[in-house]
Amino acid sequence: MINQTPYDPRTIALLSEFIYPPQDIDAGTVQAIHNELYKDPDFSYQNFSVSHEGINLSNLREGPSEISAANFLPDRIQVREELTGTHVDDFTKRIERILSVSTQHLNIPIFVAHQHVVRSLVHPKNCRDAREFLATQVCDLSPEQFEPFGRPVGLFGIKMIFPAADGMTDYHNFRMESYNDDPRLVFVEDIATFTQPVQPDRIEDLSTSMKMTYRFVRDRALVFLSLFDQKQEPPNEE
Repeated sequence: MINQTPYDPRTIALLSEFIYPPQDIDAGTVQAIHNELYKDPDFSYQNFSVSHEGINLSNLREGPSEISAANFLPDRIQVREELTGTHVDDFTKRIERILSVSTQHLNIPIFVAHQHVVRSLVHPKNCRDAREFLATQVCDLSPEQFEPFGRPVGLFGIKMIFPAADGMTDYHNFRMESYNDDPRLVFVEDIATFTQPVQPDRIEDLSTSMKMTYRFVRDRALVFLSLFDQKQEPPNEE
């Protein structure tokens, strides 16, 4: 049984990539996809552009680092929401709508693989510096063990890889580290790869795997982190 995390993570990025056999992507065909999406304000994109890298649908930025876009490349469709405050449930609905319309217009015989990325920020409850928290409480390292470097640590993190095992086909490349923009916060990222082919009429399987990736972060990785986020008792003085 999985325990629920005691944290309220702030999701800062959701990205998905759906890979299919390479084909020529026609700008007119993607324009038709853009027009179809534009009929529904919840899934529309305001801008349409073509470059040597592919065809891009995007929304206007409210902040300098915000990204709300769908990219059409010869072998994949990418969907990105970064720093837009989009909830995972709304993101999965967007995925389903984009792929539903796209499979009607593009000749996609099968999705051979897909990948999801979830990035979140967490505030440890019992430590003001995420570098210190990850180094001393999670990894059980002392400040003296960093002395050979001869300088303070600017960023500290951990990387873990979870291969497919025990009948599970998903592969997770996971990292947690202090957040460079605010060292009080822990930055967590999971890149989940699913190699099981999916037929175009099973689009819900593609959105379900994004929810699985989100739950891997929320219900597994953050529960792991919380095991070390305990109040530290001051040492006894004799």
